Amino acid sequence: MQPRPCDCTPMCVLRTTNPMKIRATRVPEPSYAEASVYRAADPEGDDLAKRLTRYVVLAHDPAVRDVAADYWLHSETFYAAVMAELDVIAAADPTTEAALRRLVADPTDAAAERRLEALLTLLLGERPELFTGAAAALRDADANVFINYLRGPDHRAGAEPVATDRLWAWASETMPPPQPRDDADVLVVIPIMDRGGSGRLRNLLACLLGLRDQSLPASRYRVAVVEFDTEPRWQHLIEPLVDHYFHIPGPGSFNKSWAINVGVRQTPGDFTTLCLLDADILADRWFLERNLARFDDPLHDAHLPHTEFLSLDTASSDRLIAQRCFAATAAPPLAQARGLLLRDVPGACMWIRPELFHRIGGFDERYQGWGGEDEDIIVRATAAGTVVQYDDVLIHMAHLRPSMRNAAGQPYNGHLTVGTWSGANGYGELLAPAAA
Repeated sequence: MQPRPCDCTPMCVLRTTNPMKIRATRVPEPSYAEASVYRAADPEGDDLAKRLTRYVVLAHDPAVRDVAADYWLHSETFYAAVMAELDVIAAADPTTEAALRRLVADPTDAAAERRLEALLTLLLGERPELFTGAAAALRDADANVFINYLRGPDHRAGAEPVATDRLWAWASETMPPPQPRDDADVLVVIPIMDRGGSGRLRNLLACLLGLRDQSLPASRYRVAVVEFDTEPRWQHLIEPLVDHYFHIPGPGSFNKSWAINVGVRQTPGDFTTLCLLDADILADRWFLERNLARFDDPLHDAHLPHTEFLSLDTASSDRLIAQRCFAATAAPPLAQARGLLLRDVPGACMWIRPELFHRIGGFDERYQGWGGEDEDIIVRATAAGTVVQYDDVLIHMAHLRPSMRNAAGQPYNGHLTVGTWSGANGYGELLAPAAA
C-alpha cells in the first residue's frame, strides 16, 4: 500500500512535494554480510500478532511522543486506527483483553508484550475472521507511520549502566593517541553540547570508540569535535581522543549548524569527503569504509546513509555500548535491542563532497535549538547536486530529550524559510555565527 500524501506537519509537506529528489537506493554490498540484522526491522516480514502488539507500544509508550514531535503528530491517527481494531479483537476474549490492558498500562513491560503476542497468536489461529479489519488497518499504518518499534528476539530487560567515567577510562587505555597529520580521505565532524549531564558526553565517547575501531585505515580519516558551550567544558576529556578539538562560545540554545561549519572550515588539511555526524551515533566497524566507497561514482555528490534511525531505550543503549566498545563486536547487536525506528530521518549523519558543501555555504547558521537545519541543507544540496539515500540503520544512543519548542510553545526555527541560506556573509567562523 502506498503512503498517503499529507500536509499535517512541515516534514510531511517536504515528503509530499519531495523537493529533495532523493533517490532511494538498495544495493547489495559485501559489508552487509556481517550487518544483515540491520535490514531486519521491516514489520511487513513479521506475523500479524507481533505487528499488532508493536502498535500497542507505539500508541501508549510516552517515549514515542517524545522522540520526534512532528513524527508523532503525523503517526498518531494510524496508531489509533490499529488500536480501535485491536480493541474489537480483545473484546471477544477476556484473557486477551486483560493482557492488552496490562500492556497499555505499562508499554515498557517486555513480559506483558510477549504475553499479549502469544495470546493474539492463539486467537488468530482459532478465530481468524476477527482479524480482517486489523490486517487492513495495519497495512495502511505500516505504509504511513514515521515511527515503528523494534524489540529484538534476544532482548532482555535491564542492563548494567555504562557511565561516562568508565568509558573515558576505557578510551584512554585502549585508543591510540591521535598522530599529527592533515590530508586524508574523510573528515568526520561531530558537534556537541552537554552542559548539564544530558548523556551526550557519554554518547560522544562511545561514538569516538566506534570510530577508532574501523576497517578503514586510521591514516585515511580524521575526527574533529566542536564543542558549543560557554566554556570548553569537556575539552580535557575530548581533546586527547580526537585529531582536532574546537570550542566555540555558546551561551544560548545549541547551534549545531555553526558548530559543524566551524569543524569543516577550521580543520586544517584537504579532504575528499565530509562525514557530518551527531555525537549520539554508534557506528559499526565498516561505517567509514562503506560510505566512502559510495563516492566511487564521480556523479555522486552527497548521501544519507540511512532510511531507518533506531532510537534505543536506556537499557539497550547501555547494552549495545558495552558490546561495541568493551567487547569490540564489529556491529551493535540489534537482536538484543529495544527502541523506536524512525523512518527517513533527514539528520544524524550526512556525507557530502567538500566542494558542494562550500558551494551552498554549509549549514544555515540562523538555526538554533532543535530542528530544521538538516532538512534545510538537504534541500539546498539537492538543488545544487546529486543526493542519494541508502538503507542502512543508524544506531542512536539514549540521552535526555531536548525541548522541541521555544518558551512561546512554537517550534524552534519555524520563522525561517527553508533553502534561503547561501553563506554569502561567511560561515564557520570561530567567534560567532554569521548573519543572514
